[in-house]
Amino acid sequence: MAFRGAVDLVRISGLGSLPELFEQRAGERALQKAFEQEGLPVGVIGSPQTPIPLAAMVGLIERCARHLGDRTFGLDVGQGMPETAYGMWARYGMSAPTLGAALRRLCATDWAHRSSSSLDLVWDTDHWLWRNVIPLTDLDVTQHTDHLIPPMMWLCRLYLGQDWRPAWIEVNYPRTEGAALLEDRLQIPVRFGRLGTGVVLAPADLAQERRAGVPGGGGPVTLREVVADVALSDAPEPARSLSAVVALRLLDGNADIDGAARMAGLSVQGLQRRLRDKGYSYRDIVDVARRERALALLRETELPLMDIAISLGYEEHANFTRAFRRWMGCSPSEFRRSGELVRHPD
Repeated sequence: MAFRGAVDLVRISGLGSLPELFEQRAGERALQKAFEQEGLPVGVIGSPQTPIPLAAMVGLIERCARHLGDRTFGLDVGQGMPETAYGMWARYGMSAPTLGAALRRLCATDWAHRSSSSLDLVWDTDHWLWRNVIPLTDLDVTQHTDHLIPPMMWLCRLYLGQDWRPAWIEVNYPRTEGAALLEDRLQIPVRFGRLGTGVVLAPADLAQERRAGVPGGGGPVTLREVVADVALSDAPEPARSLSAVVALRLLDGNADIDGAARMAGLSVQGLQRRLRDKGYSYRDIVDVARRERALALLRETELPLMDIAISLGYEEHANFTRAFRRWMGCSPSEFRRSGELVRHPD
C-alpha cells in the first residue's frame, strides 16, 4: 500500500452486507478468519462509522470472494448495500433536487466518507462520466470495484427511474477470465482497464429531478450535518489517519507499534519518522486513542476495570489507573461513579 503522508481510510460501513452475506455462505469461523487475516477485529462490524485502511477493505472483499470461488461476490455485496451505508454524506447527495446537483454534491464532499480516492464528474466529448478512482495500484481491486457499481446505479435511478441502464460501465481492472459473468449479471456493456469505476450519463440525465415516491434520502440534509458526521479527528496528517489505525487495533487490545506499522504499510522507523516530522510520537497517538476508548467503555459498558485495562493493552490495572489520572484528574472508578468529565486536556 503506498503511503503518501496518510493512511488511505474508509468507513467500515462501506462493506455493506459483506459480513452477513459471507457468514451465511461460509460460516462464522470463516468470517472471523477472513477479518483476522486482514488485521481487522471482528468487533468493528458493530461500529459502522469506524475508519479502516482502504487496503484492508479491498483485501477483505477479495479474500471472501476467493474463499467462495464466486466471481460476482462483489456485485452481491454491492446489491445488498443499505442506503444508510454511507451515512450523512450519501443523504446529503440524495436530497438534491436534480441528478446533476446530487452528483456534484457527492464529488465535492467525498472527504466526509473517506480520506482517499476521488469521486469525479467529468465531461468527455458527448457524455458525462461519474467516476470513482482509488489510489491502490498493487492490489487486486476486482471485487472492490464491482461492489461499487450497484450503489452508484441505485443513486442514479432515484432520478432516472428503476428501469434506467447506462450505455456502458467502466472498471479499473483488465478483462480477465470470468469477466463475462459480470457482464451477464449486469446486462450492460463493460469497458475494462479504465481509470476508475464509472457510470456513463447522457447530458439530459443530469437535469432529471428526483422521482416522486422513490424511497431513499430520509429528508433534506445540510452540509453542516455532513461535516458533523465525519468520523476522523482534526489532527494533521499522518497523525489523524494513524490514530484511526491505533483505535481500530485497540478493539482487540493491541497497541504495539509493529502491528500498527504493518497495517499502515510502513516500517517502524518510517512510521516514527513521519510522526516526528509533524511533532508527534507513536506514544502520543496511543495515549489519545486509549483515552477515548477508556472513556467510551466506562460510560457505555459495565465491564470490570481490569477488563477495560486489558482491552486497552495494559498488562497491569495500576498502569491504567495512573494513565487515567493523568488524563482526567481522577481514577477510573471515580469517573464511572460520577459520570462526570472532571478534566479533559486539550
